[in-house]
Amino acid sequence: MAQAFETVARSKRNGAARDAVRARANDVMEDFSELRKDVGRLADAASKAARDEVKHTGARLQKMRGSLKARASESAAYVGDKVREHPGASVGIAVGAGLLLGLVLSARRH
Repeated sequence: MAQAFETVARSKRNGAARDAVRARANDVMEDFSELRKDVGRLADAASKAARDEVKHTGARLQKMRGSLKARASESAAYVGDKVREHPGASVGIAVGAGLLLGLVLSARRH
């Protein structure tokens, strides 16, 4: 009879332990579910931030392109004006630059 009571008590303890393990497993599964949702929200936020940054960078590059294009046009116009004002000096500078470039390139070959 004592053995029967011991078996019943052990069975109750095992049942309680099994219930505790089940409850803990359910808690862990709920935690994983919340973690999955949090990671999804984080990925969405990171994706949105990256898209916004790319859009912002594209706009800045367009501004820079326009500014550089304007400066290049101004510089080309300035050089054109100076060449028209001093054609002899322009030819001399062009010949000197060509000669210097030729010397540098021929020295590189040897």
